[in-house]
Amino acid sequence: MGLTVTFFLIFIIFEASFLPGRIERAWPGGVSGRVQDMQIQIQESINTYVVVKTGVGLGTAGIAGVVLFAFGIDLWFTWALLTFILNYVPYIGSLIATIPPLILGFVTLSPVAWFVLLILLVSNQQLWGSIIETKWAGRALDISPVLLLLTTAYSYWVWGILGMVLVVPFTVIFKIILENIEPTRPIAILLAERAPSIDEAWRDAMKDGRISSHESRSLEDLQRILGLSDREMAKTAAKHAIERSLKRNRMTQEQYTYIKDAALLYDDDSYFLQLNNIDIESGRLKKSNRVVLQSMYDLLDEEE
Repeated sequence: MGLTVTFFLIFIIFEASFLPGRIERAWPGGVSGRVQDMQIQIQESINTYVVVKTGVGLGTAGIAGVVLFAFGIDLWFTWALLTFILNYVPYIGSLIATIPPLILGFVTLSPVAWFVLLILLVSNQQLWGSIIETKWAGRALDISPVLLLLTTAYSYWVWGILGMVLVVPFTVIFKIILENIEPTRPIAILLAERAPSIDEAWRDAMKDGRISSHESRSLEDLQRILGLSDREMAKTAAKHAIERSLKRNRMTQEQYTYIKDAALLYDDDSYFLQLNNIDIESGRLKKSNRVVLQSMYDLLDEEE
């Protein structure tokens, strides 16, 4: 079954390069741009998944290997390697990897030592899987755990171990496609781990200081879904533009525009006038600029 899946994947990869041209000819006049945005979103999400899973797998396996070696568990390197590989199976993979060394430890160690080993291995898995991985991946995946468990079980039944590894990328791609089709967007929201948040959406969009066409459309769609006014959107955008600018001590032209638009919402034009002193060409913020931005951020934060 694994060879069959690999065979199909090879053909899918070769076929993918021809898809944009076919879409352009089938739906001329703007649809291809949306498809390209969707393609970029898929690539970024899959890249994030691979990097995060690999990093978390190395961290989990490394600490597990040290713990097993310290307790004198036979074949400790093998169990550490198994931990790394099974980490690609969502939620249950790394937990399954702890079972064989725990069985060996139960036979060779004292009850107290075995209990300590159990606590260390489970804590290690929870630290990397539930805390570090969640913060590292952010909203790049954002898929319901129940959905992932169900699709993982089904993929194992159909494709075996390889299916359990591939299920997350395929599910992410499926969810992104649903997000970009108007009638199916509510389904994508139901498949997400968390309810959509305009704050999180703006925070993610502001990470690189620029808003792509896909991010702009997603924010507009989210505004409509949540029923937010243009004034609320402008304030939220400015708040996260300021937050990112203060953190990096730099400001892009787009961030500057969002901040000035929010400053115009107030009757007192002091913020707007002081923002004119920011030198966007150099990009770096002066101390006086930071004071103004922090004051405006505090005002926006209080109004929420």
